[in-house]
Amino acid sequence: MMQSKEMITRANAMDIIRRFAKEYRKALGKAPAEIIIVGGGSIMLNYKFREATQDFDVILRAASGIKDVITQFADENNLPRDWMNTDFVKTASYSDALMEVSRHYCWLNNQTLEIRTVSGTYLIAMKMIAHREYRNDISDAIGILIEEAEAGNHFSYDEIDTAYQKLYHELPDSQIQKQFQELCAKSIEELKILYDSQKDTESVVSDQLITYIEDGVNINTKNVTDVAARIREKMRKKQS
Repeated sequence: MMQSKEMITRANAMDIIRRFAKEYRKALGKAPAEIIIVGGGSIMLNYKFREATQDFDVILRAASGIKDVITQFADENNLPRDWMNTDFVKTASYSDALMEVSRHYCWLNNQTLEIRTVSGTYLIAMKMIAHREYRNDISDAIGILIEEAEAGNHFSYDEIDTAYQKLYHELPDSQIQKQFQELCAKSIEELKILYDSQKDTESVVSDQLITYIEDGVNINTKNVTDVAARIREKMRKKQS
């Protein structure tokens, strides 16, 4: 039986990163490195509502040999080979400005390897542009709004829009604008109720997509968004 890969969780994430840093130093010495963690990994490190992530979406500023160290570390520690997902830079969520808006998280290897993360309005902006109905994009954005508000940071839609334009140099889709304007107008209690229902919806859509795939339906990166939208529309009709 194939051994299942280790999950990256809030409990073990920093231990994994520290062990990787030691292997990086063994392989590449004192070569300086900067790892910017975004997406679900950054949410997990900065907020309490996210318990785990499939991988760390990363932007790397390091010696070219770092990718070999990432792969070798994965093989030796029962992690997926893309546990540090460098392909994130090919997605719509990527922006050169993420390096500028990222913040220091910690130093490792005697301050030669820096871990940086993205948080707040910039993470919400990334979730806005991704906006996948079959993933955690909307519930993640709601979770960030809740925790920030509980900490005294009540983000206005204008603040989120400013972050979005800084990253992507354009306005969000009109429907997404309306959705997030409504979210920003809600109270913490309203957001908590919505978070639970959104998580449930995302779980149903994801499970249905898996069922379709197992049944032989051709679902790929080009049609998955449309299929997920149709699943949600069916759910709405059943509820109405």
